[in-house]
Amino acid sequence: MKITEGINRENQQQDQLSMNLNGDCGDGQLDATARTDAQRQRLHNTWNWYFIVEAGCVVGANCFFSTTSMTYKFVSSFLILLPCLFFMILVLPGVYDKSERFDRQTADQPVSKTGSYGWIFALLTLVCLPMGAWLDGTAILAQLFIVPQLFIAFSYLPALGLVGVLNIAYLAMALAGKRFLSTDLTGNLMLMILVVVFSAMIGKSFNVLALTNGHNQMLLDKMESQQKTIRRLSRAEGASIERERVANEMHDTIAQSLTSILALARVAHEELIDDIPAAQKHLEMIASTSKGSLDDTRRMIADSVPADLDGRDLKTALERTVHSTAAKTGFQSQCRIQRTLPPLPKQTEVNLLRIVQESLTNISKHANAQHVQVSLLLKRPELLELQIKDDGCGFDIQNLDFQEMEKAGHGYGLRNMAKRAQDAGGRCTVTSVPGQGTSITVNIPVERPSNTTQPDKEER
Repeated sequence: MKITEGINRENQQQDQLSMNLNGDCGDGQLDATARTDAQRQRLHNTWNWYFIVEAGCVVGANCFFSTTSMTYKFVSSFLILLPCLFFMILVLPGVYDKSERFDRQTADQPVSKTGSYGWIFALLTLVCLPMGAWLDGTAILAQLFIVPQLFIAFSYLPALGLVGVLNIAYLAMALAGKRFLSTDLTGNLMLMILVVVFSAMIGKSFNVLALTNGHNQMLLDKMESQQKTIRRLSRAEGASIERERVANEMHDTIAQSLTSILALARVAHEELIDDIPAAQKHLEMIASTSKGSLDDTRRMIADSVPADLDGRDLKTALERTVHSTAAKTGFQSQCRIQRTLPPLPKQTEVNLLRIVQESLTNISKHANAQHVQVSLLLKRPELLELQIKDDGCGFDIQNLDFQEMEKAGHGYGLRNMAKRAQDAGGRCTVTSVPGQGTSITVNIPVERPSNTTQPDKEER
């Protein structure tokens, strides 16, 4: 259960890292959808302020510059404000507040972007604005805010058509004798033509902007979907890496310790009959090995260092591992370790110790060796070499069938050692000849020391 909790914590950390890298909702950052909604809300608010200011200016012009009666001014102002308020309350939120997804070409754009609300707004515009302009000619200035609203609520051609219909109504009123802004008929005609022409130009910009926003929204949606896929794959990869790490740690600690305990228990069982002192010695070894395995298991769950490295340097941990394994197995051991090792990352120290433990376990189980030599020396200022040699039976490395060995439970260790060397930035080389022993060499790059000094002699 605790191991599973550790894997879940690793998955959560991997998921958090993936979200931060992808700009997702981590460390106060908004995800793609939240950023898009915030941008849409800012645009909505900007338009609201524009319409409020423009409507206020037009109503002010109605009140202060018109020569009609106050009743006409009031009714005219109400008529031009009615479609504007309807648009701001019901139409504009439907365009900018909702997180709608667009994936359409120009020909597939809806006529009214908000359905029936857009058509009600168009009807109010075509009825109220001409009536307001008939009561007060200054009300024709309402097109300053009505024209943008039409291009926001409708696609380009329908909006331009509505602007044309509105100005045709104004034209009919001008031909009927109504004058706008105290100009003559020619001035009114020129004014309406300019409104339609500029509306076509401005509306085209609105349309391009809307299509661009729709396309950008489509890209954001795809990117968000890809980010979700990346997060899912990252979680799966993190779980796979964590499972492999736990499997490696279990193989290097629990499995090896259980193998040693099983061998010692068999020997002690045979010695209980005629050699009680020897049996007691092996039972003490079983207890010691069990305690070390228990400590390793607890530290593995906590994702910490091996028990042999707890409070010790790498040199002391290696010597302890080699001598304790030699005492359990019966071969003679020799350690040649650099007196002063260069600073190494903790994970590199763990990998080197695990490689030695794995090698000694293989020697104990398969090599039938009499002598084992372990060395850890600086070959060059930037190269550290670990070497484990034995004089055991050896094997034909050229004809190894790793799949068959792993099925038998033997080949996993060699692959694990190579993987650990690679994780430390180095390389593992295995040399063996049948009847002539085996040599495992691991070369690990280290940082070059700042001042060049002669390396300390190794300790035997």
